[in-house]
Amino acid sequence: MSISTDNIIDSYFDRKNVLVKHQIESYDNLIDNIIPNIFSQFFPMELEFSDNTIKKISLKITNINVGQPFSTENNGCSKLMTPNIARQKNTSYVLPLYVNFESEITICENDVLITLEKKQINNITFGKIPIVVNSKYCVLKNKGFSEECKYDLGGYSIINGNEKVIISQERIANNIALCFPNPKSQHKYSYLCEIRSLHENVYSIPKIVSVKITNKSNIYENYIRVSVPHMKQEIPIFILLRALGCISDKEIIYHIIDNDKSEIDRTIMKILKLSILEASEIHTESEAIEYMTKYINNNNNNFVQSIDRKIKYVKDVILKDYLIHIKSTQDKIFYTGFMINKLIKCYLGILPDDDRDAFTNKRVDACGPLLGSLIYQCLNKTSKDIKNYITKEVNNGLWNINKNYNDIINEINIHKIIKSSYIENILKGAMATGNWGIKMNQNKQGVSQVLNRLTYMSTISHLRRIQTPTDSSGKLIAPRKLHTSQWGYICPTETPEGQAVGVVKNLSMTCEITIKINSEPIRRIIDGYIIRLKDIDIYTFNKNDFVKVFVNGDYLGFTSQPDKIMNDFKTKRSEGIIHYHTSGFWNIPENFIQIWSDEGRLIRPLLKVNDNKLKFTEDLNKLLKAKKYKYIDLISSIRGEPCIEYIDPYETNNIMIATYTKDLMDKKKKYTHCEIHPSLILGALASCIPFPHHNQSPRNTYQSAMGKQAVGIPTSNFNNRFDTFSHVLSYPQRPLIETKMMKHLRVNDLPNGINVIVAIACYTGYNQEDSVLLNRGAIERGLFSSTFYRTYKEEEKKNQLSGEEEKFMKPDKGKLLFPKPCNYSKLEENGFIKKDTYVSDNDILVGKIIPIKNNKEYDYKDNSVCIRRNESGHIDCNYVSNNGDGYKICKTRIRSHRFPEIGDKFSSRHGQKGTVGMILEPEDMPFTKDGITPDIIINPHAVPSRMTIAQLIECILGKACLETGNIGNGTAFDKISVDNISKILTKYGHDKNGDCVLYNGITGDQIKTQIFMGPTYYQRLKHMSGDKIHSRSTGPVVSMTRQPAEGRSSHGGLRFGEMERDCMIAHGAASFLQERMMKVSDNYNVFICNKCGLTAVFNSKTNIYECKICENYKDFKRINIPYSCKLMFQELECMSIAPRLLTNK
Repeated sequence: MSISTDNIIDSYFDRKNVLVKHQIESYDNLIDNIIPNIFSQFFPMELEFSDNTIKKISLKITNINVGQPFSTENNGCSKLMTPNIARQKNTSYVLPLYVNFESEITICENDVLITLEKKQINNITFGKIPIVVNSKYCVLKNKGFSEECKYDLGGYSIINGNEKVIISQERIANNIALCFPNPKSQHKYSYLCEIRSLHENVYSIPKIVSVKITNKSNIYENYIRVSVPHMKQEIPIFILLRALGCISDKEIIYHIIDNDKSEIDRTIMKILKLSILEASEIHTESEAIEYMTKYINNNNNNFVQSIDRKIKYVKDVILKDYLIHIKSTQDKIFYTGFMINKLIKCYLGILPDDDRDAFTNKRVDACGPLLGSLIYQCLNKTSKDIKNYITKEVNNGLWNINKNYNDIINEINIHKIIKSSYIENILKGAMATGNWGIKMNQNKQGVSQVLNRLTYMSTISHLRRIQTPTDSSGKLIAPRKLHTSQWGYICPTETPEGQAVGVVKNLSMTCEITIKINSEPIRRIIDGYIIRLKDIDIYTFNKNDFVKVFVNGDYLGFTSQPDKIMNDFKTKRSEGIIHYHTSGFWNIPENFIQIWSDEGRLIRPLLKVNDNKLKFTEDLNKLLKAKKYKYIDLISSIRGEPCIEYIDPYETNNIMIATYTKDLMDKKKKYTHCEIHPSLILGALASCIPFPHHNQSPRNTYQSAMGKQAVGIPTSNFNNRFDTFSHVLSYPQRPLIETKMMKHLRVNDLPNGINVIVAIACYTGYNQEDSVLLNRGAIERGLFSSTFYRTYKEEEKKNQLSGEEEKFMKPDKGKLLFPKPCNYSKLEENGFIKKDTYVSDNDILVGKIIPIKNNKEYDYKDNSVCIRRNESGHIDCNYVSNNGDGYKICKTRIRSHRFPEIGDKFSSRHGQKGTVGMILEPEDMPFTKDGITPDIIINPHAVPSRMTIAQLIECILGKACLETGNIGNGTAFDKISVDNISKILTKYGHDKNGDCVLYNGITGDQIKTQIFMGPTYYQRLKHMSGDKIHSRSTGPVVSMTRQPAEGRSSHGGLRFGEMERDCMIAHGAASFLQERMMKVSDNYNVFICNKCGLTAVFNSKTNIYECKICENYKDFKRINIPYSCKLMFQELECMSIAPRLLTNK
C-alpha cells in the first residue's frame, strides 16, 4: 500500500525561510564560527625587537562580538537600522564587529627581561560586515516591522540601498586526491594526481600539491615528480620523501606498492626504477633538504644570503605546508605513497580517471565561506599593517620622549593601528561590483548580483542559484553537461540559454548545503576499528586485504571491518550521536571508506526503507497532518527512530532509491530509500510547470527562463518600494492547474498570469510564426493590463574640491546658466512635481541647481533631471529624506499603465511564446453556440513540432475543473489519465477531446473543423513593444566620429549593419549605399595634395591651402570622404604610416 507523502512536503516547507536556508545558515555560521577561526590564525601576534629596550610585544584579540545595525542622523542621534530604512536612504545594512585588543610588552632592563602589566582596550570597531536579511543577526527577527513584504524570504544583503545576492560558487573539494590526464596537450607531464590540501579546522586558502608522471611513450621511461607549494619547479618524488624522513629506497617503495605480490606491484616497481635513479645522488634527509633549497620560490628575496635560513625555511614552511591537512610526517609519507599508487594505476588504466565534474568531487560555497575568504584576505593585509605600524611606533614614536611604555598602544592611536573602514570598504566594494578578491587582476566576477525583483519566482530562483567558475571562451563542454551525480541536487531543467548554459544552475527543491560539522565524534566512534598508520609494518602489511579509512580527507589508517564501521556509523547517525548531515561512503572497487562532515556538500532528504517497508507509517502521517509532529521530529531521534535520512552525492552510490512508494511492492529489488516525491528533483521555476513530464525538455527550460520575465506581483509591499523599475499585473489570477510546490512558492498569493480561454486555430492568418491573436473586448475588460513603475533617484551632491553644493528647488529660468530645452512649469517651489501630475519626455522631473559665485548675470547652473526619452506617466510618489552622509536625497516614482498591443510578448507555461500579431474586435472573434469567444488564438503549427502535450492536457483538465469547481493537480511525475478527464468532459456535455464547434465572427458561418478550445494559464512577459519601438529622422551625433549616436535611449540612428550592406551590394544599389553610409551620416570634405597624395591644411573661407610636406600651395583636389575615414587617416599619420590618396586631377 502506498502512503501519501504530501504532509511531509508541507511540514518541510512550513519551516521558516527554508527556501533560502543555505544562505541564512551559511551567514550565521560565518559570524559564529568562521570569523573567530580567521582571527585565531592571525592572533595572538608576537613582534620581537633586537636592538631596543623593548624586546617583545604580544598582541591578542579577545571577545569578538557583533553589535546591532544603526543609522546615524545629521544631528548625531542614532536609531535602529531596518532593511527598509537602508533601501530608502541608499545606505548599507551592516553590523559592526567589536573586539577587545590586549597588548603585553616585555622589556629588558639591566639584562633582565621584565613583562609589563597587560593593557586592554575594549570595544574597538574592527570593521562592519553586511547583514543577510532574516538571518540571526537581522533586526527583522524581532517582530513589529510592518513595512516589509510578508512573503519576503531574506537571504540577500543591502548595499548602498540596492539588494544584493551572493551567488553560491562551485569549487573543487579540498583534501581529495584526483587523478586525471593533463588538460594541457603537448606538455611534458601526461598524468597528474592533484590535491587541494587544507586542514579541516583552519579557514584559509588551500595549498595545491600535484604528483606528475612524464609523457614518454614507453611506460618504463617515465619519471615521477611532485610540485610542492613555495617551490619553483617539480621535485623528484624520492627526494621529497627523503626530506620527510623516509630514507631508503626499499622503505619508499613499500609505502607505494600494495604489497600483495601481484603483477601490478611488479609493474609499479619497474615504472619507479628511473625515479629511484634520479634521486640516487641524494642519500640522507639533510642532503634532500639541501637539494630542495636550490628551488625555493624567490618571490620574497630574503633567502639569498644564508643556507641555514633556507634549510630552516624548507623544514618550517615547505614541509609543513606539504599536505597541510595531515598532521604527522609519518602520515604524510603514507598519503604520498597512496597518491603515487593511484597515479600509476590510473596511468596504466587499472583505475578509472577521476571525474572532476562529478558532485562527489565538488563543493558549493554559499555566502558564508565567500565573505569569509574576503575577510581572510583583509585580515592578512591588516595584520601586516599592524606589525609595520607598531614597529615604526617602537622605533621612533612619541613614547620615547617620556619612556611611557603604555603610550605605544593607547586609546588614541589604536584607531590608526586598526583601520575599521578597511574591511567595510573591501566588503562593500566586492558586494557592490561583484569582483571578489583584493587583487585587482585575478578576481572572480559576478559573485554578487542585484537581486531580481521582477516577479516573486525570479527572486526565489536568484537566491537558489549556483555558478561554476569556468573559462568564459566556452571550449569545455563537459562541465556544462547534466551529470548523473546532480540527480536530486541540481534542477535538470533550469539553466539559461546561450553562453551560460550548464554553467549557471539552480538547486532542486529539497536540496540544502551543509555547513562544517566537528569530526571529533566520528573519529572517536570509528577509532576502535582502525589500524593506525604508525602501527603498520609496511614490509609485511598487504594493503589490499584491508580497507583504507579517510575522515574529511585525513588518512586515518586501515580497517578489516568496513561493514561494521558503516553499520555503526549509520546507527549512531540515526541515534543523533553523529550529526545527520554527515555522510559515509564505502567505495568497494577502490577499497576505501570516506566519511565527510565538511561544508559545501549538497544534501537532500529521502525516506528510509527497511526490508522494502517504509519507516514512515500511516500513524506518523496522521500526526503530521494534525500538526502534532514537525519535520524535525522525522529526522531526529528524540521522538522515536527517524524515518528521513539526509543523503549526499557520496552516499547516493551506496543506496537503492525507489521513485514512488508503490515501487516498494516489488520484492525482487531491495530498496534502502524512497523519494519523498519524484517532482522534488526539479528547481523552483520548473516545479510550477504543470505536467512537465509530457513536454519536450527544451520547452521546460524555456519556461524556466520566461517564468522570471512574467509580469505579476513581485512583492506584497510594492507601493512602499522604490525599485529602479517594476511591473505589476492589474488582475492576476491563481492558476486553475496547480502543482504541489505552488502553495509553498507563494504562486497563489503573488501570481503572475491569468487563466484565459485559448483556441488553437488558423484564424485570419495573423497568427503565423508564433504570433497570437487577442480579443479587444477582453483587453478593454482589463485582460493583461499592467502598471509600470520607474523610480528616478537623485541626491544633493557636494564637490569636495570646489565646495559647490547642489540644491533641490524650482530654478528661475532667467537667472539660470545653460537651461535645458525642457518644460520647468510643472515643478513646485521645492523642486518636485505634485503627486498624480502627468509628465512626458519633455518635462523636468526634479529641479536641481548649483549656485554660481561672482557672476553678475546668472545665479546658478542647471543640473535638473529630465524624464527618460520615450517615457511618460503620472507622478506616483515623491520620497525626500537624508542619506547616511547627511545629504538630501529624493526618489520620484512614475507610474504608467500598459495595455496589450501589437508586438507584446505572451507565453503559456510550456515555452509556447509568441507576440501579438493582431488585436481583433470582439464581434470578429469566433464564438460558440453559447456565445463564448476565446481571449487568445494561437496557431496549430505551434504544437506538433514542439511536442508541448502538457499544454493540451492543461487545457482539457482546466475545462473539467471549471465544470466541477475544483483546482487541477499538474505535479510532475504524478500519474494523469486523459481518459478520466474525457469522461468528465463527456458527463458535462463537452466533446471528449476538448474540441468545440465555432462560428466565424466575420461571416457568421460555422467553421468546418472543430477547434480545440479551453482555459490555459498565460503570462504577459516584460518585453513590450512600447519599450522597444524606435525611429529617427535627425538627431544627436557622436562628437568624436560625427556619426549618429546609437541606441534607443540616446535617440540614436537605426543600425545599417554588415548584412544590410551586403544586400545592397547584391542588388547593385551603390548610390543608395553611398547615401546611407556617408551622405546622411558623416559626410566630410578634405583637400588632397595632388603631388604627394596626403591630406592638406586648408581654410576654404580665406582660400588658403597648403601641403606642408611638399610645400604645394595650388595643386589640390577636393574629395568627399566619411569623417571617420579622415579620423583614421590622421591616426595612421600619428604612427608614421602615410595613407596617400591618388586622385584624378
